[in-house]
Amino acid sequence: MIQEILEKIRSYNKGIDSDKIEKAFEFIKREDLYDEKKYFKSLGVVYSLVPMRADEQTIISAILDPLYEEGKISDEEVVSEFGQEVANFLGGVSKLRELNYRENDKSTQLEALRKMFLTMAKDIRVVLLKLAIRLYDMAHLKDLEDEGDALFLARETFDVYVPLASRLGIYRMKIDLEDMAFMYMDPDAYKKISSQVEKLGKMRKVAVAIIREDLLRFVSYCGFKNAEIVGRLKSIYSIYKKLKEKNLNSIDDLYDVFAMRIILPSEFDDLGNEKTDHLYNLLGMVHSNWKPVTKRFKDYVAVPKPNGYRSLHTVLLGLVMEDPTKPVEVQIRSQEMHRHAEYGVASHWIYKHKRGKREFNDEALKYQIEWLKGLEKVHEDFEMDTDAMKTVEVDIFKDRIFVLTPRGEIKDLPAEAIPLDFAYAIHTDVGNHCIMAKVNGSVVPLDYDLKNGDVVEIITKKDSWPKLQWASMVKTTFAKNKIRNWFNSLDRENNVKEGRLLLNKQLERLGLPSLDQNYSILKKFEGRDLTVEQRASLVEEVGRGNKAASNVVKSVYPIEEILKRRGDAGMFKEKKSKNVVFIDKEELASQVLVGGEKGLPIKLGACCNPSQRDDIVGYVTRGNKITIHSGKCVFLKNLDKERIIFAEWKGAEGKRKGIGNVVKIKISTLNPRVGLIRDASFAVASLGMNIVDIKLALSSHGVRNLHLVVELSTPDMLRVLLRKLEKVEEAMSVVLEN
Repeated sequence: MIQEILEKIRSYNKGIDSDKIEKAFEFIKREDLYDEKKYFKSLGVVYSLVPMRADEQTIISAILDPLYEEGKISDEEVVSEFGQEVANFLGGVSKLRELNYRENDKSTQLEALRKMFLTMAKDIRVVLLKLAIRLYDMAHLKDLEDEGDALFLARETFDVYVPLASRLGIYRMKIDLEDMAFMYMDPDAYKKISSQVEKLGKMRKVAVAIIREDLLRFVSYCGFKNAEIVGRLKSIYSIYKKLKEKNLNSIDDLYDVFAMRIILPSEFDDLGNEKTDHLYNLLGMVHSNWKPVTKRFKDYVAVPKPNGYRSLHTVLLGLVMEDPTKPVEVQIRSQEMHRHAEYGVASHWIYKHKRGKREFNDEALKYQIEWLKGLEKVHEDFEMDTDAMKTVEVDIFKDRIFVLTPRGEIKDLPAEAIPLDFAYAIHTDVGNHCIMAKVNGSVVPLDYDLKNGDVVEIITKKDSWPKLQWASMVKTTFAKNKIRNWFNSLDRENNVKEGRLLLNKQLERLGLPSLDQNYSILKKFEGRDLTVEQRASLVEEVGRGNKAASNVVKSVYPIEEILKRRGDAGMFKEKKSKNVVFIDKEELASQVLVGGEKGLPIKLGACCNPSQRDDIVGYVTRGNKITIHSGKCVFLKNLDKERIIFAEWKGAEGKRKGIGNVVKIKISTLNPRVGLIRDASFAVASLGMNIVDIKLALSSHGVRNLHLVVELSTPDMLRVLLRKLEKVEEAMSVVLEN
């Protein structure tokens, strides 16, 4: 039996140290250690791990664990005989064994999962081994004398281990754990479904065999060699869920109880990336031969499931000879995809060595580990009646983050969520009375971008209320609606007043006139002429938080118009009354040096319209004037080479590429800290813009003003730039200068 195990291991890992594994088996058969029950448990766990291509340390740890659990093997013995890594491995499994799980106790379930994730972050193999041990224990629940203990283990398995196996993508282990737990948790329902499945299996065995042969002939005819085709029945618990969802009593009423799976050889390109064209080609041929059911096609190859599952799913009519109208689900995948579908993360768990360290051998595995760290809390209650039988599978996508309260409760939020989102996720009152937030013990702004694993504490004050700008800051719809609901509860007068303040703040920021008594600037809005009453209602909508003030101003004053209103399109001159400057051809020509001289009679060539981002040359015309051309002008090759002379842009401005719209911005602060200029410069640079000039000055009121002259990459970026600068720490206000 041991030799059989070793042969299977060597089939996927020829470099494994067989002698060490044999030594481990011999070690546990030592006279002072041998326990027949524990010995067969070691064999059973190893058998579960071999299909997942477990490595040497995992196999040895699986062999030793039953005796290590009993305290019959010390850490010193393990280190002496098998090394420190195996000792660490067994210690990790032991820590997971100490999980203090209690049914219907949310805090202990959460703590159980958290401990698993901490272990997983160090070495995911520990968690995979724990799953294999639980699988063996569940298969031998009948050996327990106390039925209460068996039921407890079943519920623990269903609440903690099933969702974990699901998130890891280990489908085969997940359905086995799920069905065995279901058998003890609801034996009557399990017996009823299993008997129906057994009866159906016998009835459909011939039909499935015929369908398989038809598909195999067709696939071979289409030129796909070495294809594997199998038929599979759904698991007992998944059938139970289907019946509950559809309010049915018999599996005869379900058409998708079994599916046909076509597994093609994996193909790879020269870089080792898996190719998928042959899967789609076969799908097209299958659809041309049998009629597909509309809206039942699912492409998990192009868009994999969160746990990495990839496969093409379609439903076909005409495969069942005795009933051509009966639909049959067909799945098409590669061998590599099939291995991942069966064993998930475990299919990638062979490690590589690099400078003495172990690293995961697959980027997809690293990614999965990251989002697994944020697995959400398990459900609070578990009841067996009606439709309450639910797994705790939580969709975890790369656009989600998971942050914790100081007491360890996990909150699921969208990426870039802020402390205010977190506050409202705890309770509406916590959000409404929020005045401060601490992340990992440090005070942060309420619009701080939270990160995975942050511990967030919200400080509240009874007489504090939401600010209207919160509605545009938060990322969750829930928080946004709660903020709007609070403002909707105020009277209209307050909403109008608040809306006016918000709009005026936006207008002031852009250097535009404030609202007058009749809201005249809103007379034309989104292509409509508004009455005074309609304008007031629009202001009220802003005050309620239903419309963003920035969007309203943007609709009334497009950014191009703002720049036009504030600039002199004919000159590139700094005027104290203007904050936006442009360059025209006449001014641009004055920036040219010809042979190091300025003030010569020159003009810019209309053929190529040279700009300051171009290298330039001069051409002496027959009227003794000089035309400036771009160095790349196509007409240069046709000109007299003797008349072409050296030209360049003068000064530092000529060295800078592409001067566009230039805006003057003032950042005011009461407390100018070290790093203010650095942070403002970084905010501008992060948007790909240039700073033309920057200076810090003290106003007559003791306020420090940081003046920036910034070149916009595009006019539309002005509002983005202002919002970015407003997030600079200690910035009281950010406005366009007059």
